[in-house]
Amino acid sequence: MNSYFASVEQQANPLLRGRPVGVCEHLGGIIIAPSVEAKRAGIKLGTPVWEAIPRCPAIVLLPTDPDKYRSVTERFNRILRDYADEIERYSIDESFADITEYCGGSWDNALLLGLTIKQRMRREVGEWVSCSIGIGPNKLVAKVAADLGEGDIDRICVIKPEDIASLYDRLSLTDIPGIGKRLEKSLHKLGIFTLRQLAAYPIANLLNRFGVWGWVLKQFALFDVIASDSEAIPLEMRLPRPEYRPRNDENIKSIGHAYTLPRIIRQPREIKGLMMKLSEKVGRRMRRIGARGNVMSYFHSDREYASFHQQKKLGDFISGSAEIYKAAWGIFYSSPNHRPIKIMGITMSGLVFDKTPEPLWAHFQKPLWATAAADKINDKYGDWTVYPGRLLGVPEEWGRDTVGFGRMRI
Repeated sequence: MNSYFASVEQQANPLLRGRPVGVCEHLGGIIIAPSVEAKRAGIKLGTPVWEAIPRCPAIVLLPTDPDKYRSVTERFNRILRDYADEIERYSIDESFADITEYCGGSWDNALLLGLTIKQRMRREVGEWVSCSIGIGPNKLVAKVAADLGEGDIDRICVIKPEDIASLYDRLSLTDIPGIGKRLEKSLHKLGIFTLRQLAAYPIANLLNRFGVWGWVLKQFALFDVIASDSEAIPLEMRLPRPEYRPRNDENIKSIGHAYTLPRIIRQPREIKGLMMKLSEKVGRRMRRIGARGNVMSYFHSDREYASFHQQKKLGDFISGSAEIYKAAWGIFYSSPNHRPIKIMGITMSGLVFDKTPEPLWAHFQKPLWATAAADKINDKYGDWTVYPGRLLGVPEEWGRDTVGFGRMRI
């Protein structure tokens, strides 16, 4: 989907159409989704608000509306399900669909299907919400194809197996998903400046430098289909094909929540308030799917992005918000430098999905009963109907629900 959050807002409010729009996590932070009009004015993803306003005084800044975006995501995925039994929701604005059976292996039929999907998108999702479609023999090539079509938006591009060799002359290292600027610099140190050089580089050297990621890089450079000399990749060298299955909660490896503050905070009361808010968000998500975890990861960073991160294995599997907060505070308290905080994140991993054992003693049972009762009330009347007293006075927007463009998370 193109300029997704901003175009959804323009679809919902006709007065915003044709105007530069920037969707922000909060109005004092960065723009996480500029509209097409904003991009043409020089506003890029990640542009700070204070920099965007002088550059484009006409820009309309909006906070995120996660429920609205998720609703539209479900609508465009329903369209894909009409043509593929197996789809993968890769992120909130991107999905993969295996259309091999529907198209009978015909590339012409695949192109016609792509055009049909675009027409349905306009009718059923909205004329202001556009998508780019890439069609290829596997997910990597399809994703590359989606970025190769002509024009700024509404692209469609087909890359057949026999066309893949030509990509080496069209793409740079960073055109491959997963290779960013930092990784590109590391490859440059090895004398690798092009995809063709990466494809020809000895796999043993890549493994020695990058570990298992070196093997993935090799497959990226081969487009998981052919080698640089157009010879087929041996079966044992290919990446295993991911299964396109509906997401199962028990496949979730971690649950976390991070928040970038509109201002830095220093006072212990504010730090504890934000930490409790994040702990409550993580705990509620874990309990909703019946998960408990025994590995806590805590992260914070100041405005200069000097950061502290630590992971700790806990003695018990937990899902209670108070327990998560206690573990996070213990890690924070052990940090060597309590910097002013601009970003904070809490993640629980080591998840299990078995039934929570019932404690033998009443004084251990009561906190579980209280948590279960609060969850029941919040499920019925809405989140934050009941909440810990420690959150009194904590700004409502702190730790608010957000959405991003990475892999789907619970």
